[in-house]
Amino acid sequence: MANDTVMETALKRHEIIAPLLVPGLDGAEKRRIKREILERENICERTLRRYLAAYREKRYDGLKPKTRSDIGELRAIPQEILDRAAELKQELPERSLRRIIRILEGEGIVKKGEIARSTLSRQLLKLGFGATDLKKVKVTGTAARRFVKSGRNTLWQSDIKYGPYLPAINGGKKRTYLIAFIDDATRLVCHAEFYDNQRLPILEDCFRKAVLKYGKPDAVYVDNGKVFVSRWFRIACARLGIRHLNTKIFSPESKGKIERFNSTVEEFLQEIALEKPKALEELNRNFRIWLDEGYNNSPHSSLKGDTPMHAYAADPKKVRFTTPEECRDAFLWEDTRKVDQTGCFKLAGIEYEAGIEYIGKKIDVRYDPFDRTPVEIWYSGERRKAVAPLSVGEFCGKVEKAPVTVKTTHSRLPMSSV
Repeated sequence: MANDTVMETALKRHEIIAPLLVPGLDGAEKRRIKREILERENICERTLRRYLAAYREKRYDGLKPKTRSDIGELRAIPQEILDRAAELKQELPERSLRRIIRILEGEGIVKKGEIARSTLSRQLLKLGFGATDLKKVKVTGTAARRFVKSGRNTLWQSDIKYGPYLPAINGGKKRTYLIAFIDDATRLVCHAEFYDNQRLPILEDCFRKAVLKYGKPDAVYVDNGKVFVSRWFRIACARLGIRHLNTKIFSPESKGKIERFNSTVEEFLQEIALEKPKALEELNRNFRIWLDEGYNNSPHSSLKGDTPMHAYAADPKKVRFTTPEECRDAFLWEDTRKVDQTGCFKLAGIEYEAGIEYIGKKIDVRYDPFDRTPVEIWYSGERRKAVAPLSVGEFCGKVEKAPVTVKTTHSRLPMSSV
């Protein structure tokens, strides 16, 4: 199974079980959520229990599907059976795959247990008979209602705001971008920072700094922008046990608190316009002072005169802290590489030595996109070692070769008896 498919499958499974991972749920609430998941996702209770058990044992990595032993073998459903299944689905889109299989078995078209539900689902999806394709969604206008989550770190909101232009090296100007994460209950800005490019994973960088300072939120609420729905941001949330929630399309009012903070930032931008910063470091240094004194430690109207910092500190809800190592691992990127005949592989144009034991094999490489020295080598789902970029000197040393023969103690040629 391709690495991209594995990660997307794990993300989908995490999104399914995420509502059950919220701390403090009582028994009745858990049972209600389970019923909703089973009805919505078309999975059996046993599968849901298996996902939860796998997540508790190995977190996000436990949700990755295991490699099948029968890869390369024919597992397709005969066309006439598939046509009948598609006809049943089109006839009644609400008809579940389980019901379709039972109908096929009742009609004598297939034997009991001959068709796996997952296989039928994939085949119907390829034909355009997935749930999304058949579902008719009726969009109605709804008014946005104000909401406040109780308890610090229950929900964080985030957004990106255009910042001022800074002088570029070539004499031109470069745009800056402000990313901020705000706690819904206390209005505390857990971290906010200006960046001068969108090529690097700046959202992940800002989120990691916020988590290290104020702990893990139960959920993070973001819009549908490309940077917020990126695979790596969703994977980081899954690895840390954080729900990733998206706003409805064309409904910025649902993120009112972060939008209100962005409006307040205009006060800062107006002040620095009088003496424009020359570099990104200067801009962020001035912004940190304003954020600490002019916002987090200033009275907030929605907190009845209290400050966000005091409201956060006084909140009795327990904070889920994470270690720097756990946080670092959560934000690592991952790619698959094939090791060449010299035991090396390349990542972003940089060469690394995996070792002769991996010659001709595919390995998973995990790395920090901001610093690829070193990178981690994973094989068969386990971390094997960390390697630094290969340094090629003027002289090369002796390379150990993999053994190709077995040492013998006597001849195996037939000997005639004398």
